[in-house]
Amino acid sequence: MQLFKGFCEEDVRKWESEKLAYIYKLQAIKTDFMWEELKVYNQLDKADINPTFKKFGSNLVSLIGGHSIDQTASLIKLSRQINQLEQAIFIEKDKGSYNLKVRTSIKPVDFYRRHKFTMLNVVSLGDIMNNHRRTSYPLTQEWNDLAIYLATRIKTDVENYFQTYNSYDKIIDRRKEVEPKDFGLDNKYELLIYAAIKTKNKDLLNQYLDKKISRPVMGITQSEYLKPDNQEIDEKSFLDRLKSFALAGDFTNIEKEIAAIGGQN
Repeated sequence: MQLFKGFCEEDVRKWESEKLAYIYKLQAIKTDFMWEELKVYNQLDKADINPTFKKFGSNLVSLIGGHSIDQTASLIKLSRQINQLEQAIFIEKDKGSYNLKVRTSIKPVDFYRRHKFTMLNVVSLGDIMNNHRRTSYPLTQEWNDLAIYLATRIKTDVENYFQTYNSYDKIIDRRKEVEPKDFGLDNKYELLIYAAIKTKNKDLLNQYLDKKISRPVMGITQSEYLKPDNQEIDEKSFLDRLKSFALAGDFTNIEKEIAAIGGQN
């Protein structure tokens, strides 16, 4: 059926769909700036914090798309897998507080610690945005606007960051940007160890294993602390075995060790 000269009904439906998508995009951008420019927030009642946090997670995962969600009363994990790496955004609610911490993680899918809330290469959203003063985000009555704001940041700033390190080769190529500047609890050497293994770089593997073995402590999330994995391995023994194979450049047995650990969990 001809509706306009040169246009059929299908063309008009497509145009209407594109127009609607554009309007939604403009609304999201407008809301994004609206939240960012707020000077005053309306605090939630204490009884509403946990239910709102749950709705916040559901809304956020639907806004960004392409991610799965794992959620507890205090933590939201939005994740996807690409090139044997898990890329994840963690939103953690401080106990008894309205504040949300937003951090990213890049973790091998076969990492030897199997807790689903283990984070590696921890980087805050503020650091990714070069806004180092931004350390937390308030969960308030404007939570839906905050979800749109964070979804926009995830689909732009975080996506660009993840694309930069979306393979083991890229991680090794940009390792100087990943290597920690100190021995903080951001769990970076663990990712570098796996990247050296996957790219079969003997020298870097031995270097990173030495760093890790000298200070095996890892930062953990509140969920790991409250509900630890009862099948955790003896990390020191595992790393010592990797080191013995790494000295000889024996990547075949290193991969077997990793596979064996995966079979135990």
